[in-house]
Amino acid sequence: MKKLLLLMFVLSVFTNAYALNRTDTTFTNDLNNDGTTETVSIRINENDGLFTLSVNGSKFVYMPEQTSDMMASVVRINSGKYLMITNMAYYGFEAVLFTYGNKIDSIGSFWSLDVPVVDERGIIKASNWLGFWSADLEYHMIENKLVTVYKTEYTIPESIREHKIVTTESLFLRTDKNENSKASIEVKPNTEVFILKADIRVKCKSSDEWEESCSWYYFKSRDGEEGWIMLKDFQDRVEGIPWAG
Repeated sequence: MKKLLLLMFVLSVFTNAYALNRTDTTFTNDLNNDGTTETVSIRINENDGLFTLSVNGSKFVYMPEQTSDMMASVVRINSGKYLMITNMAYYGFEAVLFTYGNKIDSIGSFWSLDVPVVDERGIIKASNWLGFWSADLEYHMIENKLVTVYKTEYTIPESIREHKIVTTESLFLRTDKNENSKASIEVKPNTEVFILKADIRVKCKSSDEWEESCSWYYFKSRDGEEGWIMLKDFQDRVEGIPWAG
């Protein structure tokens, strides 16, 4: 028996959503603020997983990771309107943002642990899973491009600090967040350490590395040593971190 798909359409961020127990829907909205409404058609092919979005005959076809719990939202960002399509993806949500001028086009896509929302300032609020904790982040629209905005530093949740984390090999910490500086502060094996904060703005560029492996974490040991270290330099040298996902 085919899985029933749930498709939700939201007229704007300020209205209530309603659910349609079907895989196809059509609605109208003035997507480009020209005073004329466009006809938006959404089709989901349950057999091949293809998602087809049509606006006044202009089509965009893609294959989302999953076609369950899909949602379509017309959102206001800055002075423009955008169509945001979200769907379940593993343990979070995949989102694609579309704009319409003379044709439908994709601005970009992103992933969020929770359903992404657009606040009254036109900023997309999302969250990212980082292996053993999650961090809130924002997407800003700059020159019609999505730009990821992180906090400078995040405080690690208290729930993580409740786990006893112990080094299995020596760790070498830095006084700054510079991979080229000398890592001169040694934390010896079998030492309990506490992860206090993180800077997740730096991403690994190598294709064979997880992007978040280059995030910086601030450690303090039971013996009093403290400093910064990249995730890739400690993840296999400690035990007790509650990894998930």
